[in-house]
Amino acid sequence: MKTTRFTTMSAAILVTVFSLGSLSACGGSSSASGSDPASGSQQEITIATGNDGKPFCSMNEDGEFDGYDIAIMKAVEQKLSKYYKFTFEGSDFPTTLSNLSSGKAQIATYEYENNAERKAKFTYGTVGLTKWDTLIISDPSNGKVYQSFDELKGKKIYVTTATNQAAMAESYLKEHPDAFKLVYGTYSNEQIVQGLTSGSYDATLAPQYSLDLWNNAFHKGLKGSDKAVNKSSSYILFNKSDDKNLIDRVNKAMADLKKDGTFKKLSEQYYGADYVPED
Repeated sequence: MKTTRFTTMSAAILVTVFSLGSLSACGGSSSASGSDPASGSQQEITIATGNDGKPFCSMNEDGEFDGYDIAIMKAVEQKLSKYYKFTFEGSDFPTTLSNLSSGKAQIATYEYENNAERKAKFTYGTVGLTKWDTLIISDPSNGKVYQSFDELKGKKIYVTTATNQAAMAESYLKEHPDAFKLVYGTYSNEQIVQGLTSGSYDATLAPQYSLDLWNNAFHKGLKGSDKAVNKSSSYILFNKSDDKNLIDRVNKAMADLKKDGTFKKLSEQYYGADYVPED
């Protein structure tokens, strides 16, 4: 999928970035060197994120990156402006991980939950972004409110490609082959809701705030399971080879922003309620 590049750098900084990119291609990127930038300069950090993942990370009407994840990273940048300049590389969800693993980006933010595959490849941030307790969500007018995976026998379930929701459904299917059919995609919120209400699939997996967002934005009566089928939070990701100073500073800045109420304020702004995890 074609990516979107957004930056406000001057021509002089662009020359510097080109030089850093050349070093990276030779295995000598300063982002993984463990050293600080020269006095009075900023190290450019590229953040892989979404360009159509509203309300987390997307392009707004002005062609700028916006959303909860973006706002948090911009707040982190303000706290660390002595050291870093952040720019964003937008793509779909799976490509953000490819951009991070290839070294095209040093940080990725797109509501990543913990799973074994990602833990093996990346370093997770230590501060949770959003509660991601997963519910089974459906349109009751097309059938029923499903309370467990067992109740989904013979049904079609939409999951966004490469997400934790896809992984947990796939894990269930390994133990219960052909229990239900998975429909994969990278759909927008509107497309997900249209699929549920039209009966293209019977249910999807998502957290409470997504359910609230869909019902409020599209005036629907979607329902979620009474209890979460999985409890989780989302985090940012770093490459395992990233500069330890960068990782430590970003984690510390995020912890401070969470403590001073910035996370809660941004959650209420972008989600309409406080969905900040306690961890």
